[in-house]
Amino acid sequence: MVSLLSIIYKIRCILVAVVLFFLALPGPLCAQKGNVPSLTAQLDRKSARVGDIVTLCLRYRLPKGARLPADPEIKGIEGLTPIGKERRPGEIRIRLLVDRLKTWKTGAISLTYLGRDGKRHVLQAGPVSLTVLSNLKRPADARLRPIQGIIPARPLWRRCLPWALGILCICLVLSAMLWWYKRRHVREVTAEPQDPPHIWARREIRRLVAQRLFEKGHIKEFYFYFSEILRRYLGSLRGFPAVEYTTEEIARHLDTEQDRRLLPLLREADLVKFADRIPTQAEKEKEIEMALSYIQETSPAPPELGQ
Repeated sequence: MVSLLSIIYKIRCILVAVVLFFLALPGPLCAQKGNVPSLTAQLDRKSARVGDIVTLCLRYRLPKGARLPADPEIKGIEGLTPIGKERRPGEIRIRLLVDRLKTWKTGAISLTYLGRDGKRHVLQAGPVSLTVLSNLKRPADARLRPIQGIIPARPLWRRCLPWALGILCICLVLSAMLWWYKRRHVREVTAEPQDPPHIWARREIRRLVAQRLFEKGHIKEFYFYFSEILRRYLGSLRGFPAVEYTTEEIARHLDTEQDRRLLPLLREADLVKFADRIPTQAEKEKEIEMALSYIQETSPAPPELGQ
């Protein structure tokens, strides 16, 4: 009986030692697991409407001794419109504008960090997306109304005919007077040479600033003209109709990092025109300087003397 109790006591001691051994293991293992670098991307919602602002949350884990640079490089959101960015320990939150229909999606997301040795490393995460909802309250019940119910049943051409004839007579008289004037005052007109794109763009920006539309409170009008000048200059420089493209379509046509510097200016102008953003005077002046600097860098070099 004593021998049996001794055996049981030894077995219990062994079990207690094994349990204590395994309890001591999770600390080092967890610490080692926590050093594995990782990046996850997640949106704050699964669906939104055009014009809504969503938040992209990037949670990262860096290895021991690593750090993020002051302005970390984030790729995968180039075709989207960022509104703002907030950094927290282990987390970066980016506010984005939903500015397209149907599906809104990022690319493959990557985050650059500096290792203990000072070299650049990249964390990667898959793309995220959300469904863009219709702005109609009940899309399934929406119906097109027949145009016959909008047009008045009574014909209007009888009432408009005298006015149309009067306007036609006035146009004929003015055309005859203009023809007679040209016949009497024939003169040579020397066509002025068209200015190069970089000279035209600089002159138009300075003329826009001189009008002081921004200072008078016409902020949207200022940014409409400012955006059109940059788009026309870019289109004449790169050979595509940038005035007719959206900012996202322009981004897909830009191949150089120099041209992509215009994208923040165009997106800022879109926010002012369509999202009611009101920039400060200092921000406006900085954007004017960036635009003039881009035009200066892309201007053709002056010919050397003696050539």
